[in-house]
Amino acid sequence: MTPAQKRAETIRARKASDARIAQAQAETQAVVDAGSCPQCGAGVHRNWAITGWFQCDQYGSDGFRKDDAKPACSWQGFVC
Repeated sequence: MTPAQKRAETIRARKASDARIAQAQAETQAVVDAGSCPQCGAGVHRNWAITGWFQCDQYGSDGFRKDDAKPACSWQGFVC
């Protein structure tokens, strides 16, 4: 592979990665706007540990979920 081909492949891979990230962030933003988890229907909240991190209210172990009587959920996502 020539240096020019390698640069072109790097640019192509970067654009593909950027597109995947933008799609994931758009999907997360839609969930945040709707206010309910797409997996279990519970609410969503911002996790202040990292900027842009949102989680289902039922994410985590007992004592960290909104309602420990309900099952845990694994949904989480990032937005910019």
